[in-house]
Amino acid sequence: MATRFGNYDDDAVWTRGTYEMRPRSPGPIPPASPNNGVYYNAPGNIPHTTMVHSSMKPVPDSDIYKVGIYGWRKRCLYGFIVLLTIVIVVNLALTLWIMTVLNFTSDGMGAMKIDDEGIRVEGKTEFDRPVKFSELSTPEDEALFIDSASGVYINARNLSGQTTAGLSLNPDGKSSVVCQRFEVLNMDHKLLFFVDSEEIGLKLENLRILDDGGSVFEGAVQTSSIQPEPDTPLKLESPTRNLEIDAGQDIELLSGAGEIQLNSLLDINLNSKHGEVRIDAGNIFMSGLERSNGVGQAQLQLCVCQDGKLFLAAQRADCRADRSICE
Repeated sequence: MATRFGNYDDDAVWTRGTYEMRPRSPGPIPPASPNNGVYYNAPGNIPHTTMVHSSMKPVPDSDIYKVGIYGWRKRCLYGFIVLLTIVIVVNLALTLWIMTVLNFTSDGMGAMKIDDEGIRVEGKTEFDRPVKFSELSTPEDEALFIDSASGVYINARNLSGQTTAGLSLNPDGKSSVVCQRFEVLNMDHKLLFFVDSEEIGLKLENLRILDDGGSVFEGAVQTSSIQPEPDTPLKLESPTRNLEIDAGQDIELLSGAGEIQLNSLLDINLNSKHGEVRIDAGNIFMSGLERSNGVGQAQLQLCVCQDGKLFLAAQRADCRADRSICE
């Protein structure tokens, strides 16, 4: 740089290794200018040398602040980074191994597939703890198989968490259903059978009992019709107790293509309090009656009106009746 003091280096003082005094090249000293207010009183052509001294001392390397991490801190940082890299690599390797073993795919995990309708499990599934779901179904061509060595228990709860119905399949062979009302419906959702705390109802056209020993009822039975199967006799039996048939109105014993037999070890009583006892048949047989040899007291005679009405005649009298008897 050229100034009025001559040429000198542009480098800073503290960056110079050595300082050389350079003579000023001879030249005229510019005259004083009244415009800039600076006047020079140097004589004519006397050489003038200017020396610049710096009051700053060189700073030692130990005092210079170095930006960054050095020394043992740097080694610890590098060691931590290497250890973290190893952990990440091992973690990724274990994750890939677990995904491979469990057969993770975009559709699910192994036999368990996740789709829009829910979770689909292929094959057998074991549950070690309770499972809660709103619907359990199988594909159309497969059956649902539930197996447990300790029993199967299915419960239904209301919004407050109380059990309202339950199905228990115990390992001892006992099955029980706990509910307020048990119903059996057909495919058209029509009621066929129901049980509650007050009654048992059947809504069937025919109730068939297939046991050879028949059906045993400990209490009363109410029905409007008792019919056997075709070509099969109907038998009402009470081996050790009485058999009573009561009705508020009529009782009809009908046999369209067979016989009706009443057998008793003791007596058979036919009583009508306010009506008649009618036997309507072309032939009436009373076999097994004792016959008299004509010796003894005279007895009454059994006579029959033209309309089939039976009446008694006096001893040794003809079987004649007035209008009050045979009308």
